[in-house]
Amino acid sequence: LLQNKNLKAYSKDFLNRFLKVIEHQSIDHISKDTFQPILQLWNMLLKDQTNSGLSSKDTAFIIYSLKTSLMEFYKQHPEDEHTHAELENMAQVLDLLGILIFELYSSEKESQISRQNQQIQYLQEHQYISESGIIGNSDAMKNVFKTMGLVLENDISILLQGESGTGKDLIASTIHYHSKRKDKPFIAINCGAIPRELIESELFGHEKGSFTSAEDKRIGKFELAHNGTLFLDEIGELPLDLQVKLLRAIQNKEIERIGGDKPIKINTRIIAATNQPLKELVDQKKFRLDLFYRLNVFPISIPPLRQRDNDVLLLADHFFKKYAAQYQLSYEGLTPDGEQFLLNQVWEGNVRELENVCQRSLILAQGRPITSDVFRIQPGQIEDTLLLPEPTTPQQVLTDSIQPLDDLEKQAIEHALRIKKGNMLQTAKALGVSRTTLYNKLKKYNIDESKLME
Repeated sequence: LLQNKNLKAYSKDFLNRFLKVIEHQSIDHISKDTFQPILQLWNMLLKDQTNSGLSSKDTAFIIYSLKTSLMEFYKQHPEDEHTHAELENMAQVLDLLGILIFELYSSEKESQISRQNQQIQYLQEHQYISESGIIGNSDAMKNVFKTMGLVLENDISILLQGESGTGKDLIASTIHYHSKRKDKPFIAINCGAIPRELIESELFGHEKGSFTSAEDKRIGKFELAHNGTLFLDEIGELPLDLQVKLLRAIQNKEIERIGGDKPIKINTRIIAATNQPLKELVDQKKFRLDLFYRLNVFPISIPPLRQRDNDVLLLADHFFKKYAAQYQLSYEGLTPDGEQFLLNQVWEGNVRELENVCQRSLILAQGRPITSDVFRIQPGQIEDTLLLPEPTTPQQVLTDSIQPLDDLEKQAIEHALRIKKGNMLQTAKALGVSRTTLYNKLKKYNIDESKLME
C-alpha cells in the first residue's frame, strides 16, 4: 500500500469523512448485533437474485412493493400500537436494504454506461476492427461507429441501409461480435441469392418427407441462430408470402418447420440489410408495411465510399497488402498520381469495386510502384488507354509550336468522349477525375458532347 502514491491523500479523505459520520446524533444507537443479521439477509438476497437470473432492479421492486404493502396495512390498523412498533422495525430494515440495493443498481448502471462509452470510444478511435475487417477513419464512419455503439448491449432489431458494396455484412458481424451474444452463432443469409422455392426451407427448416426432396430433417437459419444473431441480407428481395411468415416468427419468437406440427421457440436477434429504399417498396406494395416497421426499429445508414474522404487510401493500402501477401507479390506503394486517381473516382461499386481494382492493379504492376496509368489499364480492352494521338514524326514534336495546356486538356476530354461514346461516368473514370470535375471542364471549354458523337 505504501508504494501507492495516492494512498496518503486517500487515507486523509477517508479519515475526514469518517469523523463527519460518527458526529451524527443517531450513530450511537447502532451496533454490530444490529447490522449482522441485516447483512446476512443482504448476502442471501444477492445470492438468490443471481441464482434466479434476476437483476438488482427486480430486487428493488420487491423491496419497494413490500414496504408499500406494510404502509397500507398500517393505515388500516392505526390503533394497534404493538403492530405499529413491529411495522416500524420492518420498515427500517427495508429502508436499509433499499439503500443498499439502490447503491448496487446505481453501480451496475454506471458500469454498464461506462462499458458502453468505452465501446463507442473504441469504435471511434480504431481505424479497423480485427474481427470484421472494418477500415475507416472518416467522420462519416465515426458516426456509424458511434451509432453501432448504442445498440451493442441490447437485442433491438436493426436495419442497415446502404448501397451495394458498402460493407453492410461487416457492420452486422461487428455488432454481433461486440454484443452480449458474441459467443453465440452469427448466421447470415442472402435473401436475394437463394431460389424462391428454397428460401423458406433455408429460413425455417423442414421435417423429413415434408416434400419430394426432403430426405432428411433440416434445421433452418432461425434455429441455427438461436441465442445469437440472424443477419438477413437483401431483405427487400424476400417474396411477399414469406414476409408474412417472417413477421410472425419475429413477433411470436417462434417458428415452425415445413411439415412440422408444433412451434419451436427461438431467441434470435434480427439484423436486416438492404440496398433498396424499403419505404418505396412498401408504397409499391412489394414489401409489407408491418414487417418494415418491425425491422426498422433502429435504422443505420452506411455511407457510400465517395462520402468517406481519405478512407479510400486507407482501404486501398489494406487491400494491396492483403493481396500482396496472398499472391506473394511485392507491393512498392502508390505514387502521388495513383493516389489522386483513386480519390477522384466515383466508386459506384463502393468498397467492393475498390477491392477489385486494387487486386487487379497489384498484379498488373508486377512489383513496381502503382501509378494512375496502371489503374487505367483494362486487360483486353486497348481502347481504354486514353492517350492523345502520337505526332507523326519526332521532327514534328521539335518544330511544332508549343500548345497551351488548356488546349491539350480540351483535346484529351474530346478524345475520351469519342472513345467512350459520350458516357460521362466511363469518361470521368478513364480520365481520372470525378463526374463533377468533368462537367465543370465541359462548361469551361464549351464542349458539346452530342456534336462529338455525330
